[in-house]
Amino acid sequence: MISFDFSRKGGKHEVLLTGIGGSIGNAILQTLEEAGSSITTISNDPNEAQSIIADFSDDAALRAAVEKSPAHLDALVLAHGFLQRGPVDSVSPADWRHLLDINLNSIYTLIHASLDRLHDKSSIVIISSTAGLDHSPIGGPHYTVSKWGLNGLVRHLCDDLGPRGIRINSICPGLVDNPMGRAFMSDAQYEACFDDIPMRRAAAPAEIASAVGFLLSDGASFISGANIPVSGGFQ
Repeated sequence: MISFDFSRKGGKHEVLLTGIGGSIGNAILQTLEEAGSSITTISNDPNEAQSIIADFSDDAALRAAVEKSPAHLDALVLAHGFLQRGPVDSVSPADWRHLLDINLNSIYTLIHASLDRLHDKSSIVIISSTAGLDHSPIGGPHYTVSKWGLNGLVRHLCDDLGPRGIRINSICPGLVDNPMGRAFMSDAQYEACFDDIPMRRAAAPAEIASAVGFLLSDGASFISGANIPVSGGFQ
């Protein structure tokens, strides 16, 4: 059995986490709290009183937020992002740039800003999507491209960071039983999606969080550069 005890000699496992305002990010927060991690969160929601507040489209604000995080990070978990629908003729260049700023560019900025805080046992996990393995049947072209970008970033940074002992992976959810998954469909349309999923249901946010917990654990110590579908078999 994989242990989710992340404690390390000399103190708690230090995690920097984004996206706690969403169901997946919140489930990750709960999973890591139950494992005894010490968690610092960055959010763009001023109502998240426990978080460092930053605009995810502002590089300088993100770098300043990272500066407020612990000097020694064992894990960086990036779970923020949003979905916007297409088709292409309804996605303006401004829409395109804004979504990529949040879903892709901010991820790179946060990783880059955190490099001097990571060490030879640190792990980075990004919440991507099965859209980055094919395309999104719900989101617009910019959403699909943002997730392909994340998965490509994982593959590239695996080579860059591997010699330093830093692992990087992504989790690629398919349909998730959460407000974002249901926002663009009626209940009947949502349930019709099950026909394309071999396991005939959506994922619970806790199932995504469990996969993140595994990737952060010692049981995944030789896994890096992987874009892992957690999708009930949907590709």
